Amino acid sequence: MTSPLHSTLSRRAALRGLGVVGLTAAAGLFASSRAHADSDLVVVDQMGTGPWDAENCGPTSAVIAMVAAGRPVEHYVSGSEGAAEGGNARAVLEMRARCGLSPWDDPETKNVDYVGAYLEDLERGIRDADGTATHSQFKEGMEAAAHGSVVILHVHHGRLLGEDADYGHFVVAQGQDEEGNLLVSDPGRAQSIGITGYSRERLLEAQQGDATIVS
Repeated sequence: MTSPLHSTLSRRAALRGLGVVGLTAAAGLFASSRAHADSDLVVVDQMGTGPWDAENCGPTSAVIAMVAAGRPVEHYVSGSEGAAEGGNARAVLEMRARCGLSPWDDPETKNVDYVGAYLEDLERGIRDADGTATHSQFKEGMEAAAHGSVVILHVHHGRLLGEDADYGHFVVAQGQDEEGNLLVSDPGRAQSIGITGYSRERLLEAQQGDATIVS
């Protein structure tokens, strides 16, 4: 699961830690990576997605993965409007309900007694939205992503970013850049990083749990 060792408030601070450099910079990173990869990844920000936004990396990653896999996502907003903070709040909140994390009619309430989500929650939500989620080992997920599959990876965010942050996190990988780095869309760094490439070694060092392949 994505339970952080810090409080929700400290997690929120960590998610904003790099500072907002604006959608222009995020879009530039996306364009630079996209030019050398077979990838349909999109940027969706987990922040601004309701009262549990600091915990919403899971359902946000599920939305990113569904869109990248070419599956329809109700209420999804594309382009810069959708990439803005809160731009896809409705789509993420609905996915949160599909995952069983909150009731459909009360997004301010939680159905679970833990922080964040388990990978199995995301798989349930994706299947409920008529997608396919195939549970896999982390290495298998990385290789599938390298060959063009859409994969949700469970990582340790601090180790991935090289920061002093200690919590689990979900990101979405698909395709490679020209150096062979896997392209990753990070819902917790949508504004400051967006989509960027990580080496397999870096991702393995950051492994926190398993992966799921979305189609």
